[in-house]
Amino acid sequence: ASLAIALIHARPYKPQGKGKIERWFKTIRTCFLTNCTATSLPELNQALDQWVHTNYHQKKHTSTGQTPVERFTSQMHCLRSAPADLKEYFRQVARRTISKDRTITLNGHLYEGPVALIGKRVELLYHDTEPEKVEVKYQNKSFGFIRPVDLHVNCRVKRDKNNNPQPAQDTPGAYQGGTLFTRRDRHE
Repeated sequence: ASLAIALIHARPYKPQGKGKIERWFKTIRTCFLTNCTATSLPELNQALDQWVHTNYHQKKHTSTGQTPVERFTSQMHCLRSAPADLKEYFRQVARRTISKDRTITLNGHLYEGPVALIGKRVELLYHDTEPEKVEVKYQNKSFGFIRPVDLHVNCRVKRDKNNNPQPAQDTPGAYQGGTLFTRRDRHE
């Protein structure tokens, strides 16, 4: 849908909706296969390719009055080139709610979500092959890429009743780094 391409299925057992395809297979059976002498699949593929380029594409069709190549090239202005970020259009979408501790689980991995979206149902856009690149969207607005949770940091963040992170307070007597033991200078 995001590429403006619609997939339209023909009704089963109703050849009226797919006449071009039915006619193509009839032409293959009557004009190509009756004269084909290929004995292996690679030979058959090569013979079909040659027949399509030398015979089928050069013969005028009675209904259109044009060869298939002429018909195709007359509509070249309708063709669109692929966008530069085509890969991004094929990401999978998952909907998740960001929990109170800012975490989101996706495919067995735990990620850290934006604080502003705690409790909100968001869309996660991702590729299975790139679990480190997961984008968060809320109401069609991107909130960037999320990163895997650092469990040691996340569990130490203090939160108030409304789940807002509170500044860390120094615990008295806690080791702050440096040397544990100091040497006292002796005065002689």
